[in-house]
Amino acid sequence: MSKVKNLFRPAEYLRPGDLAEAVKLLAKYGEKARLIAGGTDMLVEKDPRVEVLIDVMGLGLDYIETDDLGVRIGAATTFAEIEASPALRRSPYNILAEAARQIGTPQIRNLATIGGNICSAVPSADSTPPLLALDATVCISGSTEERSMEVSNFFLDARKNALERDELLTEIQLPVFPARTEAVFVKKGRVAAADLATVNVAVRLTMSADGICQDVRIALGAVAPTPVRAKAAESMLQGKKPQDELLEKVAEQASKEISPITDIRGSAQYRTTLSRVLVERALNEAVAKLSV
Repeated sequence: MSKVKNLFRPAEYLRPGDLAEAVKLLAKYGEKARLIAGGTDMLVEKDPRVEVLIDVMGLGLDYIETDDLGVRIGAATTFAEIEASPALRRSPYNILAEAARQIGTPQIRNLATIGGNICSAVPSADSTPPLLALDATVCISGSTEERSMEVSNFFLDARKNALERDELLTEIQLPVFPARTEAVFVKKGRVAAADLATVNVAVRLTMSADGICQDVRIALGAVAPTPVRAKAAESMLQGKKPQDELLEKVAEQASKEISPITDIRGSAQYRTTLSRVLVERALNEAVAKLSV
């Protein structure tokens, strides 16, 4: 009888008492260790290289707090908590709550954490386009320093993030936005619910009282190795009135700034067309909200 190889059978399960201990364990075990919170990604991947599980759910990283600087979200906060948060139901933060609502099933949302979703660096992750659109900053703790970076710099490639082996993500920070700012999140999967995104889009738009675009973000997921901002498309709208013809051109430009692949969820051409449609839809919805 042949032996079964590459089984997922971690030998140790550790629960550090504080952040410093978690960092020490990461430094000690290196590539053999895997941080877990909800564990939903890990249970799908079942990486046979993982020998040590380090559970970070007891480190007090599950919180949503507001202050004069904006909103702070602990990395171990679940998507159920994000979906239900009054602070994140206010525009423009509502796009993160809406993305959370569309992730998986209620059972998954009660377990899956925003930190895990970000760190998995999966191109189709639903939380990442909203975080790009909201100019999020991520806070990182390691054995030698604490550092922060724009979330756009955190994603290096598909399933690859900027964390060193002895580092963990601790917090996501969202800034304060000016009045007359609205945001929209839209997602299209193969089925209506509990599916991974074929394309997901988040836009944030700030307009003056006379209808001029003062600031805009257009972010897309599942259309490149990392979530992307369509910066050239954004520049087309900056300082102009977002009329229908212009929005069509902006959406067309956004669809040119992506590099989708063909897989079981859709062809590259379909994703390109869908990106254009969803960006235009999201921009029109944001403009309509600001025109009320």
